[in-house]
Amino acid sequence: MLVVCLLAATATAFAVSERLKLEESPVIGTRIDNLVSPTCTACKPDARVALIAFRLRHEENIELDIADSDGTVVRQGVGSGVFPPSYRQFAWDGRDDSGRVVADGLYKAELKLLDEDRTFEFPETIRVDTTAPAIESVNIRPRVFSPDGDGRVDHVDLRYHLSEAAYAILYVDGRRAPGRSYRRRPIDKIQWYGRRGAVRLPPGEHRLALAAQDPAGNVAPSSREYTVTIRYVRLSQRRYVARGRRLHVRVSTDATTVRWRLGGRSGKVSGRRAVHALSLPVPRRAGRYRLAVTANGHRARATVVVRR
Repeated sequence: MLVVCLLAATATAFAVSERLKLEESPVIGTRIDNLVSPTCTACKPDARVALIAFRLRHEENIELDIADSDGTVVRQGVGSGVFPPSYRQFAWDGRDDSGRVVADGLYKAELKLLDEDRTFEFPETIRVDTTAPAIESVNIRPRVFSPDGDGRVDHVDLRYHLSEAAYAILYVDGRRAPGRSYRRRPIDKIQWYGRRGAVRLPPGEHRLALAAQDPAGNVAPSSREYTVTIRYVRLSQRRYVARGRRLHVRVSTDATTVRWRLGGRSGKVSGRRAVHALSLPVPRRAGRYRLAVTANGHRARATVVVRR
């Protein structure tokens, strides 16, 4: 008799399970936000909640709960009530029944069909992430560059190491630059071409800093600021005093050709050097003259005082 009862129970359970497999699921078209940061201050309000959406085939009396990875329900009744066949959407704010933010980790949505005494588990999980990435190191090279498009030292490389895969955010002179890095990697680099958005910044010193944002929207505090210099062409002095027949001038530029004009005379010097040494003829008459040096369309000026 015991064996017969066991066989009958097994056959019944098998039949029920097979019938359930053949039945159409009462819940279709599920969609769940897989990532949420309830404490993200940089996110829009609708980004601080996880949306849980689905379609009911029939009228159902439901209760939507959130359970942790161990199966313990941490939030009851995210959505509940009797609903007709329709598309429904509910939002979970990443908090438990007491209103506290839950611990970082994986959670799943459970939809109870109360009239049928069944529970539908969504295949997708929700990851709660409230921890911002950390910037572990930043290395910037070169510190002096000329973004003039000649292919020689046109940009600055900002190499960084983050605590997790995240997007890098650039700050220029204390203001956030538009956009962010194209890739989300823990170790990568971004390049800066001397612009803030579409605006080309003037020559001189500028301050760069990096922040990081993870996929959940958490933003790390920015790194310390690093000073870089945009230099197209620069003279070693603003004022020169000439007493002999030749004036020696040092010009700092990445351009291969430097042109000069002084006292009605002009010339050019070529060479693939970062610093050009010019030896210029001094005007015969004493007085004050204007020295103009150009490189790749950019100009530097200085005053030349000739004394006899």
